[in-house]
Amino acid sequence: MPSKFRVRNIFKKKIVKVVSKGLIKIGITPNLATIIMLCFSILSFVLIWPIKNLLLFSIFVFITALLDGCDGTIARMTNRSSSFGGFFDSVMDRISEFFIFLGLLLFNWNRLLWNFLDVKLIVYISFLASLMISYSRTRAECFFSGDFDVGLMGRSERLFYIFITMIFAHFYGYVDIFLFVFMVLLLANLIFRIIEIYNQIKSQANNIER
Repeated sequence: MPSKFRVRNIFKKKIVKVVSKGLIKIGITPNLATIIMLCFSILSFVLIWPIKNLLLFSIFVFITALLDGCDGTIARMTNRSSSFGGFFDSVMDRISEFFIFLGLLLFNWNRLLWNFLDVKLIVYISFLASLMISYSRTRAECFFSGDFDVGLMGRSERLFYIFITMIFAHFYGYVDIFLFVFMVLLLANLIFRIIEIYNQIKSQANNIER
C-alpha cells in the first residue's frame, strides 16, 4: 500500500497542519519539534513504567505521533527542509520507539500469554520488526528510486495502534492479546514490504535492460 493511502495522511491534512502553524507562531523550529517529540516519548515511558498508567501512556504516545508529523510539516512551511533535518528526524524516531517499546517491555515483564508465551518475547520481536520495517525502506531508497513506504504498519500506524489498543486495555484488559496481534501485523508488514521492494527493484532492473 503506497504511503498516500496511510492513516497519517488523515491527520496531516488537518490536525498536523493546525498544530504546526501554532508551533511556528511560537518559534518552534523543525529540529526543536523533533526534540519535543522525543521528550514526549520519554514521558510516555515514565507513565507506563514505573507509574503504570496505560491511559496517560496512550495519550502521550498519540502526542508523540502527532509531533512526529509536525517537524517535517514545519520544515516545509518555513522552507527549512534540509538533509540533516531528515537524518536527525530518522534517528530521533528510532530512539523514541525504543523508549515506547521499553516501557511496554517492562510493563509486561512477568506476563504470560495463554500461560506459556512470554510477552517479553512478543515485545522483543515487535521492536525488531518495527526497526526492520523502517530500515528496509531506508536501505532500498539509498540505491533505488520509488515508493518503498508500503504496507499498513508504518511508524504512524504503529503508534496509532498502540494508542488505540492501550486505551482499550486500560479499561478492559487484554494487553497481551493486543501485543500479540501487534507482533503478527508487524511481521506480516515486514515480509510484505521486503517482497514489494524486491518486486520494485526487479521491475526497475528489467526496465533498464530493455
